[in-house]
Amino acid sequence: MRVLLIYPNLDCPIGVNHGLSMISGVLKAAGHETRLIHVNEKLFDVPTPAQLLERVRAYDPGLIGFSVMTQQYGWAIEAAATLREGCPEIPLVIGGVHPTMVPEEVTAQGHFDVVAIGEGELAFCEFVNRLERGEEILTTPNMRFPPRSRFNSRLTPIVNAVGAFPDLSDIAENDYELFDMPRIIASKNGWFGVLTSRGCPYKCTYCFNKEIVDRYVEDGAAKGPKEYMRHYPVPRIMAELEGLVRRYPDIDTILLDDDLFTLNRRFVKDFCKAYKASGIGRPFVLNAHVQVFDDEMAFILADAGCRIVKYGLESGSARLRKEILWRYMKNETMKTAFWAAQSYGIHTSAFVMFGLPTETRDELFETLQLCADIGMGRFRWALFFPFPGTAGHKISQDMGLIDEERAAQMGNYFDGTCLSFEPEFDLFLRKLGRVCHWWVNALSDWGCAPYYQPLVEEIESWDLETFEREKGSLRARDRALSEELLAKGVRHYSIRYTHVMAVDSEFVLAERERMRSQPEYVPVGYTLDD
Repeated sequence: MRVLLIYPNLDCPIGVNHGLSMISGVLKAAGHETRLIHVNEKLFDVPTPAQLLERVRAYDPGLIGFSVMTQQYGWAIEAAATLREGCPEIPLVIGGVHPTMVPEEVTAQGHFDVVAIGEGELAFCEFVNRLERGEEILTTPNMRFPPRSRFNSRLTPIVNAVGAFPDLSDIAENDYELFDMPRIIASKNGWFGVLTSRGCPYKCTYCFNKEIVDRYVEDGAAKGPKEYMRHYPVPRIMAELEGLVRRYPDIDTILLDDDLFTLNRRFVKDFCKAYKASGIGRPFVLNAHVQVFDDEMAFILADAGCRIVKYGLESGSARLRKEILWRYMKNETMKTAFWAAQSYGIHTSAFVMFGLPTETRDELFETLQLCADIGMGRFRWALFFPFPGTAGHKISQDMGLIDEERAAQMGNYFDGTCLSFEPEFDLFLRKLGRVCHWWVNALSDWGCAPYYQPLVEEIESWDLETFEREKGSLRARDRALSEELLAKGVRHYSIRYTHVMAVDSEFVLAERERMRSQPEYVPVGYTLDD
């Protein structure tokens, strides 16, 4: 059967959808055909309804599957309505994080013929097999069928329990060729992400891992988080990476997208030993947890070619971490983990979050000060978004903080908050969303502090009208001052690579020198101005 996969990815970071690459690989291994419509305005022109219908009719699929995050659900609903009217004979299936987190809601709305939840590649393939052979489909694991829909004439939904988590030791290879790989690699300056594992045992309230485990336990498909955390066999990972860099030599850096790469020390050692002995020859980047990172881990990773380690710092407030985020670590633990990596020459990166429920201005400054104290290589910021189905959403909802209208209109979690704060605090969050690193620079003990302290005073004095008038100039001002300080050799953070990432000037200078001395390693689309 021909299966068309649609990935709405608007106003989002560019990249491969790992779930769809897995689904396509499993479908192709079972003898089916697949094609993708990747909807991302940075990569392609976004199709109009007429163009979407034209592309679907040209491929003539037997089934259409959507993979959707919460912010993309509205676009998916509109696309589904277009397809229902223009191609009423083609069944529509929706899967991904959003339907997995709020399956009852998505099923009840009835915009799609089938709602797939959980890790669904094997179940979805089973559904496609049954549909193609004309067999019973209403009992397919992981699948839900809305009432009075194409497949379900009943007045109530048909709900099937999820099946067991897929065994990663023998699952089909990922189909990366589903995507426009050269375009994606070029747009990400030579970085390309893969998964070496699935799952995470932690219960952070802004994430969905806890709820996924709870679903599988409730349905009797798993006993607990240990079954959720799985690794691909190291030989398979090496074969996949070697194949990728052979087919796409413009891949400059391997990004290990696992939620938590460093949890299993034995796996880390086996991976690093194999990676060092392989012919991959690219530096790699990974996600780590401050509570499972020490000098030994740093040494092993650095020796194998690890270039950047990313940690979830999130908040410098102990109260917020405990009461709102359910992240139980200390500031000293975070500092130790960052400094361990940096002592072995690994560039460090932090994720930080502002606009948490009940957060105060003083607690915001605890986060800013912690970033200044650590002196990590870079940090990326976001404004808290209560994804439906997560504990963070329930916490926010119970407090009456969510502005539902604003939440429905948000396409990302960088440019504003959907929580209801006092106007003054809301404005301060918007200022931080533009140039929060100015405060970090001003709070630091680096030589740049005197340059940024008056800038912070200036922007803090702005009322809403002034901010709206001046906000468009902030990034240009940031770059101009950064270039001046680079020329003077003054260490500082400046916006680089994305509009919500601040990078240490020492890294920027090192990259520029590397590009001058090794031009053959310059990723496609990367310039010295970046």
